[in-house]
Amino acid sequence: MSTYQIGHITNTHGIRGEVKIYNMSDFNRFFVGAKVYVDQKGVKKFFEIEKVRHQQHMLIVKFKGFDNINDILVYKGQNLYSDDDPDELEDNDYHYQDLIDKPCYSQEGQHLGHVIAIVPVPQGHLLEMMTLENKKVLIPFIHRFIHSVQDDRIIITPIEGLL
Repeated sequence: MSTYQIGHITNTHGIRGEVKIYNMSDFNRFFVGAKVYVDQKGVKKFFEIEKVRHQQHMLIVKFKGFDNINDILVYKGQNLYSDDDPDELEDNDYHYQDLIDKPCYSQEGQHLGHVIAIVPVPQGHLLEMMTLENKKVLIPFIHRFIHSVQDDRIIITPIEGLL
């Protein structure tokens, strides 16, 4: 069974135990009855989602049994995980965690840097890459710029001005 980071508790919301969550999954992992957890020093603390709603680019989630801000405050800043893989991935689909920290190379074999984040945008996704010169660059995650994703690296087709 695999563990997937699916979100991040950014803050509390109100005084009734709700939290703001940054959703890091392309799958619908946040629904009433879903079980998620935080990892506290190797111990999984499970939550069951009681209510969920969207607010701008965040989710407002209420966990069952957490009815007060003081009950949930200790989890602020923690990552949320799931052990469930809701669907088999199709070709050219990837879990975020499989791309983060992966080294990036040009088609000629030149080491360019490594992926530090995945940025969802309305048009798809961007890879945020830290270059060897410690410069952050955004690369559209489309075939025009991403030649291939391999087990040990991502092969990029850079164009002038991209890097």
